[in-house]
Amino acid sequence: MSSFKSLALVVTFLLSRLPLVHASASAEAPASIADDRLVFHGGVSGLFDSEKPPAIALEYRWSASKAGLQPWLGAGWATDGAIFAGGGLLHTWRVASRWELVTGFGPVYYDRHEGLDLGSQLEFYSFAEAGWEISPGRRLLLRFAHISNASMSEINPGTELLTLGFSLRLP
Repeated sequence: MSSFKSLALVVTFLLSRLPLVHASASAEAPASIADDRLVFHGGVSGLFDSEKPPAIALEYRWSASKAGLQPWLGAGWATDGAIFAGGGLLHTWRVASRWELVTGFGPVYYDRHEGLDLGSQLEFYSFAEAGWEISPGRRLLLRFAHISNASMSEINPGTELLTLGFSLRLP
């Protein structure tokens, strides 16, 4: 694994452990956490690879549940034909009145088509994301994500994505 990928994994892990203000589903929870949300992302995959195909993704986030964990379900596509779909859990921290940090993790199905061979169709998707509330119910997001099979296959190059996203609160 390259030093950039190792660093990315360490940063993602550390962000998930920051002792920031915890937001849970309560009467005082910010609307962005207590409501269902639809998230659109677009950017590049293979961030540290020689080829960097553009990628898009769509995600649904349910409102917060116990311990501030939210389930999410999403799917993505890269212009090299690679697709992934899966879900997991995420956690949100409110760090300022209009800013939040989100970390998430979950298993995904990956089909490479002409894309990068990640070694398996079962991969794990982890991400760290910063969100800025541009207006009530709408957020601009910057996400760094990593996909790999956690060495469950002989082939495990992993890959990273960097995306810009938009989050919309659902009624």
